[in-house]
Amino acid sequence: MGEIDDGLTARIRGLQATQGRLRQLAAGRLAPLPAEVGAHLERLARWGFTPRWVDLQRDLWILVFATHLDRAFVLFHDQAETTADPELRQLYLDYDHAYDLDADDSRIDDLARRIGGATRERYGHDVLPALDTGSQIPSLIQGTVNTSSPAWQRLDTLIRAHLGA
Repeated sequence: MGEIDDGLTARIRGLQATQGRLRQLAAGRLAPLPAEVGAHLERLARWGFTPRWVDLQRDLWILVFATHLDRAFVLFHDQAETTADPELRQLYLDYDHAYDLDADDSRIDDLARRIGGATRERYGHDVLPALDTGSQIPSLIQGTVNTSSPAWQRLDTLIRAHLGA
């Protein structure tokens, strides 16, 4: 019983800390993003990502840093490493530019296959870097991405199928 109580107490403290960070962010008393994230977003623009993609990344990183500070830097550094690799960066660029494709375009199937393969090559069959399983943030993020483009929604579905997720 003590372990359960300790776990609940820790979870409550974590939620209270998140609530506090969100309130500070809303009040303008919390810097939305660390400087290294801002520099990364500037690099994305120089590398040819669309303003839509850069804005989406900024908004999503603000959400992750405000709600999951304990994991945000690990996740950010993983993405920054990935986009620093020219071959992997090209996959992100292709994902970005797939936004306007018709959802049935065959290029989406090819891109999903390439992303699935690159993901397995980078992480093997290990668990991918992610937020804690109790968090609703990953589904909120993916839902936001998917609702913005039918092509992106199909791409997400195909990638998950390639990864067995």
